[in-house]
Amino acid sequence: MQMIKPTVRRKQRRSGQPRNSPIASRYSSLTARGKATRERALALLSDLRRGKGSYSELLHKHRLDTRTAHRYLGRDLLGGTHGEPVRASKADRRVRDVMFPMSSGDVPIRTRSSQDATKLSEFFHDRDNLLRGKLSADAFQAKWRGVRVAGQEIFADASAILGMADAGELKVENLYASTGGAR
Repeated sequence: MQMIKPTVRRKQRRSGQPRNSPIASRYSSLTARGKATRERALALLSDLRRGKGSYSELLHKHRLDTRTAHRYLGRDLLGGTHGEPVRASKADRRVRDVMFPMSSGDVPIRTRSSQDATKLSEFFHDRDNLLRGKLSADAFQAKWRGVRVAGQEIFADASAILGMADAGELKVENLYASTGGAR
C-alpha cells in the first residue's frame, strides 16, 4: 500500500514585497545607528570606485564588516568569489536628491542614476571655475550648451549665470539637495 503525502501549500508573496532584504525598507525607517552605518557603507562604495584602497583596507577604514557592507550595498559589490577581488559596479540606481541648474536658479530633483549625479557634479565644478575666472565663458558654453541630464537640458548661459551670481542667487555648497527632513 502506497502512502500519499499531503501537499503543503506555501504562502505566496504579494507583489511589491521585498524578498529577503533587511534593508529593502525606506531610509526614513532606519534608526540613527542604521543611517550612520548606511552612510559609512556608501562612503566605502565611493572610495572603492575611486580606487582609494583594496576592499579589505576600506572595510577597516570605514569600520564595517563584509556582511554589513553586502547588506547595505547589495548588487553594487561585484566579485569576491573564487578568489576574485571585490570591486564596485560602475554605476548604481540609488535614489538621490541633487541640485539641478535651471534659469530660475538651482532646484532639487530626484534621480536614480549615479551617472547623472556625476555629470551634475562636473557641471557645478565647471560653473564654480567660471565664477572664479578660471574658465572662460566661451569654453563653459561650448562644453555645456545642449547637454541633457535626467531628461532635462542643463542651463548653460554664461552671461545669465554670472548675473545670477552677482545677485547672490547661486550659493551651492553641496550638490545633494536638502529635502528639509531630519536626515
